[in-house]
Amino acid sequence: MKRYFYSLCFFVMALVGLNACSKSNDPVVASPVVARWELNRGIASSFPTSLSINGAGIDLYYLNSEGSTLDVYSDNTFNENYRSVLVSDAEGTWNFTNNVLSLKYNKGQQDAYNYVKTKNIEELTQVTPLSYSLPVSSTAVATGKIQWVYRK
Repeated sequence: MKRYFYSLCFFVMALVGLNACSKSNDPVVASPVVARWELNRGIASSFPTSLSINGAGIDLYYLNSEGSTLDVYSDNTFNENYRSVLVSDAEGTWNFTNNVLSLKYNKGQQDAYNYVKTKNIEELTQVTPLSYSLPVSSTAVATGKIQWVYRK
């Protein structure tokens, strides 16, 4: 009788042990882009060379009172909160492949950001810069492009 009891105990322990090792119980690793991202700066390009700002980081909040947060959720949705004179929210879905975060807004627009991590600093840099006009005097503006950069 003891032998049956020990055999039953061994069988139960083996089942419990094997079940504990099943892959379905392993936690899902969150994507590195799941977080709240804040607009950190814009990188200037395509402006007239006389301005000497191409490649420079531009503080968009100081320049134009522009700000933005990008909340990327683990359920593959996101919310972008854009602040300038008006405040607006834009929602949609995202995909992350080969260090590129692709955003598809519910209203149809799309955007993409390159993800880079350097010494614990994580950034999302816009793939396609936006057209932008900077005031260069009280009566003139210079047109170029600004690439948005978000940080965690």
